Amino acid sequence: MSAPTLFETTTDEARTAIGASVLAFVDAEQVSAAARRESRNREVHLPPLSTFRWWARRTGAVNEAILAAAVAAFGRSRLDVLDPFAGGGTIPLVALRAGHRVHAQDINPWAAAGIQQMLNLPAASAVVDAHRVLGEIAEPMLRDAYATTMSDGTPGSIVHTYRVAVGRCIACTASQRQFPYSTLTLKKRKERGQPEAILACPAGHVFGGRVDERCLCPTCARSVDPAASYTPGRVVTCPCCGSQERLSERAGRDGWGWEVVLVERAGAKGREFATPTEAELRQAELGWSPSRSLGPIPLGAETNVLLRHGYRYWEDLYPARQRAVTERLLHLVEEASDDQAVVEALRMTIVGTTEFAGHLSRWDRFYLKCNDATAGHRFNFSTFVPEINVWGAGQVGRGTVSRRVRSLAKAAAWLDTQAVQRRAAVACGDSSRIDVPDKQFDLVLSDPPYHDDVHYGELSLPFRSWAGLSTVPLSGEAATNRAVGVNPDRASYTASLEPVFRECHRLLRRGGRLVFSYANHDPEAWIALFSALQNVGFWAVACVSVHSENETDFKKRGVRSCTEDLLMELSPEPLGRDAVVLGGVEEIPFIGDVAAIFCSVGRLPDGWQTQALASLSR
Repeated sequence: MSAPTLFETTTDEARTAIGASVLAFVDAEQVSAAARRESRNREVHLPPLSTFRWWARRTGAVNEAILAAAVAAFGRSRLDVLDPFAGGGTIPLVALRAGHRVHAQDINPWAAAGIQQMLNLPAASAVVDAHRVLGEIAEPMLRDAYATTMSDGTPGSIVHTYRVAVGRCIACTASQRQFPYSTLTLKKRKERGQPEAILACPAGHVFGGRVDERCLCPTCARSVDPAASYTPGRVVTCPCCGSQERLSERAGRDGWGWEVVLVERAGAKGREFATPTEAELRQAELGWSPSRSLGPIPLGAETNVLLRHGYRYWEDLYPARQRAVTERLLHLVEEASDDQAVVEALRMTIVGTTEFAGHLSRWDRFYLKCNDATAGHRFNFSTFVPEINVWGAGQVGRGTVSRRVRSLAKAAAWLDTQAVQRRAAVACGDSSRIDVPDKQFDLVLSDPPYHDDVHYGELSLPFRSWAGLSTVPLSGEAATNRAVGVNPDRASYTASLEPVFRECHRLLRRGGRLVFSYANHDPEAWIALFSALQNVGFWAVACVSVHSENETDFKKRGVRSCTEDLLMELSPEPLGRDAVVLGGVEEIPFIGDVAAIFCSVGRLPDGWQTQALASLSR
């Protein structure tokens, strides 16, 4: 990797910088290996992270290594640590486990509430007992909502209820089911190698078939290819007249709605898929009267897909039964325990189920599981959607209250066995204003928003609505959202970062360090970041590239996502020596160029942005 002369650092200069660097104590290769293991199942390594939904958490392994390195560099076992972009709570969690004092702050009320809850979980036994009591109180409602009969006549429970969108053709006005593809679901997970499946024909008839052979619909005799897609590019073709139109256009007209077409049941002998009985149809659609208004869906980078397809209010994402059951459980939870901490913990589990919105979630037809409504850090849209059993059918079903209680109990037990301190200051607010006196922290360790990669404010809105938290726009969010004109260019993004970094500069003790990770493929994002750091008086000390994300995750495969993070270390005062690049960043050309530019933060000359843009854009 060759970098512009302006940003080069000589080997001798680099050696003199190593002694002053926290990151010099980090073994990047070892940390990356640990991060790879953890990123494949973070909740196993850090169970408390499962207590609330967050969309981008960096691994505990990386942050634990930085904390251990800071202890070695500063020569003290207990540090005062600030995380001004606390988000999913990984950093405060691992810092408390290591015995440090922590102040965590985030502008998003869902993040602040989630971290506060996560770090103050009541005893596992108390939560399990309250869950049992809540189940007893809610049993009549849950029976009405989900009790059913298996095909062999034995008692069962509804696990999922599947709906298909129904709309009218613009040309012939025929009402049609808008299945996205012909294979709705396998009957057994893909790895079982069994071809039996539930199929849909182009006209929308549902029947049992196989995925390894073409067949004829038993209702209309149309030929069905099990691999067919019926709405490629979200364009629908009318099976009656052959006209085509976009789904968003059809969704915006009268006649758009949802129809129950399939159920999954669980009983003593296992699970089964079936077309719904008359009783199950009535059970799903009739007699449910939810009353809670969750508020309008605003314009936004992620919410616009919802608005284009006819959703106007957050409650539109949920079938009436799901809404009614959720509302009733949130009301009854007050009766489940006299301990308000236990009540709040259970309330969090109930609100957590709303990520599986029954008019928005997707069904994984090959692995037989429900994907949450924001899988892939985006609001999904599908015309074949599963509604979960909110409470859960024994051990079956993702995202249910019962499964979340088990996860919460596991998290509480883990906190006790790990002897995690429960003492942390958690604040909700714009981190350009942190209510702490000057020079109180040895280390600012954070994972800031990555420009426009994830729109946390929008994705958290359904949770905030159900939890009764503020849903007003997050004024001061240090991110870019061009859809609504928030920090749309480099200058405005820089201006959003500067106040937070200025506050970090104020709060660091002499000799303290700012260390954070960043990952983005947009050169403008890096230039804005480095401009903000230099403008408030930070000086680059060192940087190193480490593995950060699960590269086998479906959200990462085949896209320009970053699976390597650049860890950057800065000082609030000049050290009298040049910064150093640690490790093999030259193996990743773009990150190598970014690292070379970073090393000049604090002494970047006028006009550096033009040369940097040329370097990062090649």
